[in-house]
This record gives sequence, C-alpha cells and structure tokens, in this order.
Amino acid sequence: MNIAVPLAAGVILSLSLTPLARRLALRLNLIDRPVERSSHSTPIPFGGGFAIFVSFWLATLILQWPPAPPLLGMLIGSFILMIICSLDDRYDLPALPRLGAQMGVGLIAYAFGVRVVQVSNPLQGMLGPEYIFMGALEIPVTVLWITFIVNAVNWLDGLDGLAGGVSSIAAMTLALVAASGDHAATVVVPAAALAGAALGFLRYNFNPASIFMGDVGAMFLGYMLACLSVIGAVKQPTALVLVVPLLVLGLPIYDSAMTILQRLRSGRPIYHPDRAHLHHRLLDSGLSTREAVLFMYGITGLLCMIALGVWLR
Repeated sequence: MNIAVPLAAGVILSLSLTPLARRLALRLNLIDRPVERSSHSTPIPFGGGFAIFVSFWLATLILQWPPAPPLLGMLIGSFILMIICSLDDRYDLPALPRLGAQMGVGLIAYAFGVRVVQVSNPLQGMLGPEYIFMGALEIPVTVLWITFIVNAVNWLDGLDGLAGGVSSIAAMTLALVAASGDHAATVVVPAAALAGAALGFLRYNFNPASIFMGDVGAMFLGYMLACLSVIGAVKQPTALVLVVPLLVLGLPIYDSAMTILQRLRSGRPIYHPDRAHLHHRLLDSGLSTREAVLFMYGITGLLCMIALGVWLR
C-alpha cells in the first residue's frame, strides 16, 4: 500500500487551504485572545481546524472511494464533532455538552465497525489467556477510548505546533504499522492523509504561529487517531494489540492522565483549565516554546520508533 500519495495529497491540500481558513477566521472574528495561561501574547485566528478537516477528507475520499463502513462512520462522526466544536470555539460550551458529543460520535464510530473487540493480555502465561475479549464491555471500552484520546489531543494543543506535530508523527506511525498488517486498505490511506494534513498545517502553526487549529482541529485529530488506532492496531491478531496504540499515543495519554490525577488530588474539576500540563511545566522550567515543542516531538518520535521496532520484530 502506497503511503507517499495520500501523505503528499494531505500536505498539498493543507498548505493550500490553511491561508484561506485564516482569512475566513479573521472575517468571522474567530480570534484567540491571550489569557493568563496562554503561551501567546497577541490575538491569533483559530480557524485552522477547518483546513485540516477538509484537507484530510478530500485526500482520503478521492483516493479511497467508496469509503469502507468504518471510514464512513468516521466521516459522519467527525462532521458532527466539527459542528459541536465550531459552536464551542465560538461560544465556549460547558464541559458536559462537549463530553456528551464526544461520546456520541464514539458510538457512531462503533456502529460502523470501529470496535475494540479484543486486546492482548499483558499477564498472559501467568494470569489468564493470551487475549482478553471485551464481550459486553466492547461498547463502553470503545467509546471511552475514543473520548479519552479526543480530549488528550485537545489538551495537548497548548503550544504553537504541538498538537499538529505530535499528531502527524503518530498518524504516520499508524500508517506504517497498518501497511504490514491486516487492515492496510482501511487504515493506510486515511492515516497517511491525516499525517499530511497536520504536517501541512504546521507550515503556518509552528512557532511563531499565524493561525491556531482551535477545538475543531484538535478534537478532529484526536478522534481520527483514536479510531484509526482501533482499526489499525487494536484489532490486529498479535500479542501487540495493546502495546502499539499505547506507545504511539503515549505522550497525550501520559499528559492527560497526569493532569487528571493532579486536578483530582487538588480537588478541582477535571475540566478546570490550569497550567498543569507537561508543556506548561517545560515552559516553567525555562525552555522556550520551540524548545518545549521540539522536546515533545522527540519523546513522541522515540515512542513511535519503539512501537515500530516492537511491531516489526
């Protein structure tokens, strides 16, 4: 399965559409004005998520038509999520409606075949069989995985180029994993196109950013990474069906888990915004924005290289 074509298509479309999205955001007054926990000091338009969304789906559907049922479900779910996120970017919706929408699009993905059917047992040989079948837990596990990754990537979107760069590395790794597995036809094209769309957007989003992706882009990237990791790795018939997605998405998973634990320990709501994320701690340690972002790219790249190495072995 050729990875280069959807990757290039995603990059070219994103490079072309992001300036248009920026002009549209300025016209619609979609502006992110800095607050106390912001890393930027001047107002920045945040319509880049629309460019990522359109670039990805154009590249994917042109190269893979008609879409397979899982991809069709992701198209429907991501479109609904885009509408909700657009409202959130404009009106700052409360946490519960956003959470309900995320779980709803997770159910849509499940209905079209994006399902965590089984995972490998990390204690196999000592306790239990080689595989753990979800059974009645199939729906909640799938929906919770998608919801968690959507929020993990969204929370990662705190520095110029951070969420886009980490997502492009993760998506390319999923494409490479899928190319050697049983779901190549379903995963390689969209995963490579997603990497390309995020990579092209970085031309305008890397520090100093001229446009942000907003919730539309961050939650879209999280949704697609969550779904593609389920199809491309979690359902593979190997003992690595748990290891690969956890490594590939290790940085956003770690950041979100530690942030949630810290907020719970301090008695604050999980969705209460603060400076508890890893990128905030890196900035507070004295790193510049670019240094912090490149450091987190490096961690993601290392985890993805380990995932590829373990998979290929």
